[in-house]
Amino acid sequence: MPYKYIDYQKIQKVALILNPYFLFLLYSLKYYSIAITQTHIMNNSRRKFIKTSALATASISLLSSSLFSCASRKQKKLSILILGGTSFLGPHQIKYALQRGHSVTIFTRGKTKPTVNIKVFEQVEQLIGDRENDLTALENRQWDLVIDNSGRNAAWTKKTAKLLKDKVGNYIYTSSTGVYFPYITKDIQENKTVLFKMPENTTDSVLKMEYEYGVMKANSEQEAITAFGKENTIIVRPTYMFGPGDHTDRFIHWPVRLAKGGEILVPGKTDDPVQYRCKRCG
Repeated sequence: MPYKYIDYQKIQKVALILNPYFLFLLYSLKYYSIAITQTHIMNNSRRKFIKTSALATASISLLSSSLFSCASRKQKKLSILILGGTSFLGPHQIKYALQRGHSVTIFTRGKTKPTVNIKVFEQVEQLIGDRENDLTALENRQWDLVIDNSGRNAAWTKKTAKLLKDKVGNYIYTSSTGVYFPYITKDIQENKTVLFKMPENTTDSVLKMEYEYGVMKANSEQEAITAFGKENTIIVRPTYMFGPGDHTDRFIHWPVRLAKGGEILVPGKTDDPVQYRCKRCG
């Protein structure tokens, strides 16, 4: 089911509450809002990417400072519910939202302890429950919008969105470019048809894992849209994300290794298309 994921006026409402560290957000100085951009694959190859990555590494430390220094217009203060919020993406969203004067509530199992921006959690309302079988803490409450970071099961998204649909203005679902797997074309757009079922006869364990993740995200997107409608749902499809709090080594390994120089073994083909994007305001 094709669906257009760009609505600048709608996105302006949420007022840059998502994490500025991550490169899937394009900052617009005109609107002071997040702009979920079309996935234009740049004319880059893996070889070119490797050559330029070392230079990009040097700018990473400058990214957050310049983003946080952007001026902003006076906007409505929002009450925000984050599903998840203590692991990787959430602590940065929370810090930025609080800096803009918004109030934040998080809903977690209470098991994961934040490792970055720890102090900001003193200003956050923390609700405990389980998306599998205990949404009691979310009942009889209202928020301006919800950010679903922990939607790892379509049934979770369905139950949560159904519960919140008359109590929250907008639903932001953090999806993934995994919905486009197996990435067999380089001209991927938001309206590209995605898979909602596993391909038949998929036996390879790695392929099966990749397909299952993309199918789960695609179905979760639809559950959010079904509950809130297209006009009140924002789907964000980032690729790999990195930043403080990332417990994986899948990105930072490369700039560190490139900085050491010498011959480097990398996966893939030299002409594989890649995309890298970093937009800063100011």
